[in-house]
Amino acid sequence: MKRVALIYTTGCRKYRTIKQALLDIGLPFEEVNQAQLHKGCVCRNFTSPTILVDEDIIIFGGPRKSKLKKESSELAYLKNIPNKKELRALLEMAGIFSTTV
Repeated sequence: MKRVALIYTTGCRKYRTIKQALLDIGLPFEEVNQAQLHKGCVCRNFTSPTILVDEDIIIFGGPRKSKLKKESSELAYLKNIPNKKELRALLEMAGIFSTTV
């Protein structure tokens, strides 16, 4: 099974919404509070909230502040937090769920 992580900052307003959507879907995931990570950890640089599946970015909470060339993962950026159906579809594309009935 693939590993899913929800990375967030304590003050993030979107965090609770995306967490509830993951819970509603019934997907086990690890919560990672950025404030509890060591200063050199790359996960401290992600915007909140971010969902990782086996270290691949699925969605993240906002555009990066850097002016570097966009990476393919930035295509996952969503202005609005997806609802449960949209989130499930994103996770299906990442291979978390089977799309067959």
